[in-house]
Amino acid sequence: MTSKNVRCSAPRPLCRERGVVLVISLIILVALSLAGLALVRTTDTGNVISGNMAFRAAAVQAVDTGVEDAFTNVAGASGYANNPETGIANKYYTQINDTTGPDGGPDGLPDVTWSAVTGTTIGEGNVVRWVAERMCNGSTATRELILANCSTAPGRPNSSQKPGLQPTNTNFAVAYRVTIRVEGPRNTVAMGQAIIAR
Repeated sequence: MTSKNVRCSAPRPLCRERGVVLVISLIILVALSLAGLALVRTTDTGNVISGNMAFRAAAVQAVDTGVEDAFTNVAGASGYANNPETGIANKYYTQINDTTGPDGGPDGLPDVTWSAVTGTTIGEGNVVRWVAERMCNGSTATRELILANCSTAPGRPNSSQKPGLQPTNTNFAVAYRVTIRVEGPRNTVAMGQAIIAR
């Protein structure tokens, strides 16, 4: 018996079907699958971006911890300001340590290797590192040289003064620049600076 002799037992219109609906259904199924994958990928990207923004916000908040720690170490009872002529490698500099910016001049950041600076881990893996610099260039052997070579503020520390007043030999505070760097998860880096007058 050959295929020509096989008879269709279904009603006559159904016997003429050749599987076109199956092919069209498979094409639509593939298109819907691709659309679903694109939607999942878009959702995942949104979650990654939201997570990165949260890590950045946590790193910026951790900068405050560095400022508080530096303030204690600079202006505290046994802080660097009480013995300003003694530097500490990778932590405190008696003069401005800023000579290598992109154009060969200062860039506002200390020239340090941050990985060599001692850090403190806080929160969700944020490592806080800070460096303090006395805002001086040149000799500071006398009060006159300090006034000539250092950034000073009129008045005693934590006092309020009118703008434009010049410090006197008996009543001034030397400025210290503190640079804080926070390294967090997913290569997040946040930096901040504060000026402490002491």
